[in-house]
Amino acid sequence: MNEYRPRLRVTSCTKVPYAITFLLAVWSSQHHAVSCFNHCAIIKSIQQRPRYWSYSTESIQENCGTESPVGPLFSSKASSRSRATRARKGRGFGHPTSQSRKTPYVSGRRNTDDSRDVTEHVPNNIDHVPDHISIEDGVSHHGHDVAGKRGPHISIASHLVSGLSSHHHQTKPLHHQKHQQRHPVSDFFSQIIPGGRPQLVSGTAEWKSLEKHAEYIKSTHLRDLLKEPVRCNAMYAEHDGVYLDYSRQRATLDTIDLLMDLAEKQDLKGKIDAMVRGEKINFTEDRAVLHTALRAGRDEIGNTFVDGVDVVEEVYDVLDRVKFFTNAIRSGDITGYTGKRIRNIVSVGIGGSYLGPEFLHECLKTEPEGINSALGYSLRFLSNVDPVDVERTCADLDPEETLIVIVSKTFTTAETMLNARTMRQWLWDFMGNDKDVVRKHVVACASVSATDKVAAFGIDTENYFFRFWDWVGGRYSVCSAAGAVPISLLYGYDLFEKFLRGAQSIDK
Repeated sequence: MNEYRPRLRVTSCTKVPYAITFLLAVWSSQHHAVSCFNHCAIIKSIQQRPRYWSYSTESIQENCGTESPVGPLFSSKASSRSRATRARKGRGFGHPTSQSRKTPYVSGRRNTDDSRDVTEHVPNNIDHVPDHISIEDGVSHHGHDVAGKRGPHISIASHLVSGLSSHHHQTKPLHHQKHQQRHPVSDFFSQIIPGGRPQLVSGTAEWKSLEKHAEYIKSTHLRDLLKEPVRCNAMYAEHDGVYLDYSRQRATLDTIDLLMDLAEKQDLKGKIDAMVRGEKINFTEDRAVLHTALRAGRDEIGNTFVDGVDVVEEVYDVLDRVKFFTNAIRSGDITGYTGKRIRNIVSVGIGGSYLGPEFLHECLKTEPEGINSALGYSLRFLSNVDPVDVERTCADLDPEETLIVIVSKTFTTAETMLNARTMRQWLWDFMGNDKDVVRKHVVACASVSATDKVAAFGIDTENYFFRFWDWVGGRYSVCSAAGAVPISLLYGYDLFEKFLRGAQSIDK
């Protein structure tokens, strides 16, 4: 006779990702709990509208037989489809046209046919099932599932639920007060995902206070707020010659206090300190976020390490090379392929590789020191892949006096590399298809991991390649070689270094 074993039945829930199937499989294999796993049927049932988890006992012969305590992970598509079809006849549980809608399932109450299915969350410990979960050992109620619909089953080895059969006659109603309800799927996966999910900031009391305050702010007008002298005198900040007036925002002093409370609650200061120390706060890519190291002082060498590497020392190794190269270009010690001095710079990039340096250029070109430093030189940015934009950029430039700076961390960015190849062809069209044309007129700013791609493009990796690192985000890369090379070529390294010192002052 076939052995009867308790099994976990998934009866219904809202839509959840297909990853649930994989996670269930991992959980079951680790705990030796699942003896049969119907892949397709579970997916379709979970997508249908599963809202409850319940325990019952049925024979495992139907799905995987009795020869092995752990059955196959996936059943055939045909069997999965047939079971799913039987479980979802009509338009599904709860649909307005469903016949079963006339007798909706009520949690904690038996159906008219005395079915013992009782809803409950998956228990925290599979070795110990609370008394309020109904266990029906050795009994199969094929026709008495929720609203008459059968869900897929996951068998549980009998040794994991030994002693539970004595509870099958005890069915206790669940407490479903609104404030105690929790999503069963969330409860289940909180037990198998280490550490669980941290509380969202939107769930904190400080956030709720800000939401209530926002309703009040909506009723105010900036014109009235600017008439309050105490508020206006308090809402400003000044540092190192930079004056920030934020009184022109629709906010009050209470708004600032509430924001500060939220910042303290979320430990903003601690997270900033962790970033500066080089901890890998970019957990999705397992990377540090160290744009502050790009403008750290030389006296800070030896203070910040990532994977055992002194990042500040690395930064100054690159900056020293940028200084030597850009000064040599501006002085005429390094010339182009034909011997002419380099006077035009075209920076090819997209996103942060282009925006940061261009914004800095827009600022410096109207400053007296910037105007004087840039005399005789020009800097242009090419980010659009439109051929018209390329034509406008190159229209009045002499290729023999032009240096192309390609900025791409991976050296694979589609738009950047398309424009890079276009500019390389532009150089070849005027000076001939010689490899030294590229070696003398093209500079690369990229990650060390892209060195092979830079060399394959024809660039001199010894003298015309300036690296930056994975811990440099694109939007912050203006302080790296991505900004240092084009800005220093136009304005001189000394002015760019002043920019770095200013950024460092704000960091402090």
